[in-house]
Amino acid sequence: MARDDLHVCDYSICIFTLGKFYISQNNSIITESSSRSKRMWEIFKFLLSNRGKSFFPENILEKIWPESDYADPSMVMRAQIFRLRQTFNNKEAKISLVNNIVLSQGCYSWEDNVEYWLDVDELESLVNEAGLLVDKKPDEAIRLYRKAIALYKGQYLPELSFSEWIEPIRSYYHDIYLGCLLDLVSLLKARKNNLEIIKLCEQAIAIDYFEEIIHIRLIEALLAEGHITRARSHYNEVTSIFYREMGIKPSDHLKSLYRLVGSEPGSFELDLLTIQEGLKGKESDGGAYYCDAELFRYFYNLERARVERNGQSVLLGLFTLTAPNYTLPDKNLLTEVMQNLQEVILDSLRKGDLVTRWNDAQLLMLLPGLNREQADIVIKRIENNFHKHYSLNGLTLHKKIESILPLDSDDHFY
Repeated sequence: MARDDLHVCDYSICIFTLGKFYISQNNSIITESSSRSKRMWEIFKFLLSNRGKSFFPENILEKIWPESDYADPSMVMRAQIFRLRQTFNNKEAKISLVNNIVLSQGCYSWEDNVEYWLDVDELESLVNEAGLLVDKKPDEAIRLYRKAIALYKGQYLPELSFSEWIEPIRSYYHDIYLGCLLDLVSLLKARKNNLEIIKLCEQAIAIDYFEEIIHIRLIEALLAEGHITRARSHYNEVTSIFYREMGIKPSDHLKSLYRLVGSEPGSFELDLLTIQEGLKGKESDGGAYYCDAELFRYFYNLERARVERNGQSVLLGLFTLTAPNYTLPDKNLLTEVMQNLQEVILDSLRKGDLVTRWNDAQLLMLLPGLNREQADIVIKRIENNFHKHYSLNGLTLHKKIESILPLDSDDHFY
């Protein structure tokens, strides 16, 4: 039970929603004591979360339980409000928090008829007050930000994890908390108080692990304190978990920190994802990859070995430009048309396909994973794309495609 939090509240009625929902009324803790009380508490939480707004009974029930259909929504609401009233009255209170749930002209709303303290209202108030003091009274702003962060024990009403209506409200309070944390970190950074930043970020990560900016601020503070090995370890851990759990690759900001954490003399990279990031070159704008003839020859032999090993289909395509009489065309004309053809081929093929200029008049393509029918479609697409944008200027385009030959017993791997 989160009774340790009660010291932050000086009111007779205190409502806690962050990390865990419970109510303190006259020093008694009111919680959801059984599964039978779940529906009345969901109605309570909905009206509390939408305080100041009015809803017809059918609108409330539709938002909370969209899969259910009630013949008489008004009767359902009256029954649940009655149960809430009994729950609070059993606490021998002189006043009842349920008096804040008002029925007027057929609509229910939450009105502040009974005084109470609410953690998210306190959070928002502290953050707003601190924001006004950042420039003139930064020390006071730091104090208020610390109080606000202490209130955030976790997401808003976490037990309503499958309720769609709560998500915008939950995101709203999370954004307030995150902004508060980052503003406090900025003030502490200006004072070189990196140890508190480290502690704050570690506490925040325990609550909200998948917020990348918190990890970035933690790594920056660790580096500022000279804890390079620790920063490096955290970088490797977080990038691995982000990729494994969510398929998220490190952002440019996070990767820029790697150049600092990875510069420790004698260090080794143990995270394979990070090594892969280092192996990658700059991605090309086009589909296929263009390389020189010698590199193409190397990949061709790799594919031949793969064919020998598993029989995977790999096709070799050839485009040739000639004069109508099959002779070599004028050099200037050939250079222009070949350049246009090369651009069309690169844009028309998939990423992973390989293209090279074999000689002045011929372009080779390596097409893994295609059968002959699919390759014919690719060749036709290249022709159509070329004729759509360019002219052969009197030259003749020849095309040919064959399966690459497997390695012979006398072949040596290139």
